Amino acid sequence: MLSRRQVLLAMLLCLAAGTAVAAAPKEEIVTICDQRKVAIAVPEGFTLERSESPNGLVLVKISGPKGTIDLNLVFMPDPSGGEFATSARTRKEFMVREFQEFVASSVEQAMQFEELEARGGAGTYCVFTDAALIGKPQLPPNEFLNLTAGLKAWPGACVVFKLFSNDVISAEYRTLLAMLRESVQLKPVSPLR
Repeated sequence: MLSRRQVLLAMLLCLAAGTAVAAAPKEEIVTICDQRKVAIAVPEGFTLERSESPNGLVLVKISGPKGTIDLNLVFMPDPSGGEFATSARTRKEFMVREFQEFVASSVEQAMQFEELEARGGAGTYCVFTDAALIGKPQLPPNEFLNLTAGLKAWPGACVVFKLFSNDVISAEYRTLLAMLRESVQLKPVSPLR
């Protein structure tokens, strides 16, 4: 006969195993420039929508389950000729040009760059807090307190990302930032036989 402790331990192990299986992300493959493929491990409870811009860039939107977080990805060829993947300075110069509009209306009043420390490729990002929304008890629909904006690159391709959230500490925020680090990677091309 099993003791209460053994039964409790068995139940906890089953629960942990079930949670691990249920929380496994679904891998989505997105074809980007030059027929390259990018793998994105979409966390459970999040949705992925694909579209294309008028100039042919691949757009991906990943939305959180409660409507309090959105990640917008724009995939494109690397306009730096490969320097985005190897030079943090080149990524930062691009970000200054692309995200300057957010500085004036932010609490930070500057770009505080952080390296993404990506598993594959290289990335840089910064966080902006919307000064106009500080202290508001209720945020307007489709407006977010924080914007985490950045660039992740591989040789020949890159993705500009904008992560809209109402904080930078929630589980949903940390999940999407980890997804950018660990996932959103170029898939290796199989050689022709």
